[in-house]
Amino acid sequence: MVKKVLPSIALLLGCGVSQGFTTTSHVKATVSRKQNLISKPFTVDAAAARKVQSTTALAAGPTEVIAPSYNLAIGSLTLASIFLVPGSPLKSTLSTILGGIPLALFAAFLAYQTTNIRFTFDDKNFSLVKANMESSGENFVVGGENVWAYDKFVNYDIFPSRSFPILVYFKEQQTPEENWNVGPGEKANSPEAIANGAVPGQVHFFPAIANTEDIIKGFEKHNCAKL
Repeated sequence: MVKKVLPSIALLLGCGVSQGFTTTSHVKATVSRKQNLISKPFTVDAAAARKVQSTTALAAGPTEVIAPSYNLAIGSLTLASIFLVPGSPLKSTLSTILGGIPLALFAAFLAYQTTNIRFTFDDKNFSLVKANMESSGENFVVGGENVWAYDKFVNYDIFPSRSFPILVYFKEQQTPEENWNVGPGEKANSPEAIANGAVPGQVHFFPAIANTEDIIKGFEKHNCAKL
């Protein structure tokens, strides 16, 4: 089981870094707001939405903020405990160094991102912003704001499955074409992939640090293209 899980964790860590999760500043939030975020999606008014400074303007209407999910962080910490807890059959000096400590650090990274990053939907765009609704900054891999118009989507999915979400995936054509083959895009836009029905575009992967069912519903609601 561990051999199956560790490659997924490694892929997730690589994708989270390569697709521009920017370091965010400490966000001071009230307890009541955190409770609302965890319990269900909510909307913010137009004034709050306009706090997101972006090259792609947000719509004037309400913005839906997807509730965060700590499931992935908890799962990573649970997996780390297998290598760290005294008495575990898998605990050894080697497994602690190679498995337990990296997974525990990764769980902390996911918990931090879950607390400080939000996925949002407005009338025109899907965005990745800070928890205080400010811009998350430029994507350091391909540049540009982390804001994507729905009509530029060519595909989306949840990996490895909708019932066991680890990665949120989508592909879009808003990013300048010269960047489409950066990172995983090289394989996703290869002649073989196109011959098998793929549509060219920029590939994005993000850890499933929010309610993925609500993300999928948002994509469906706004008629994002899906293969």
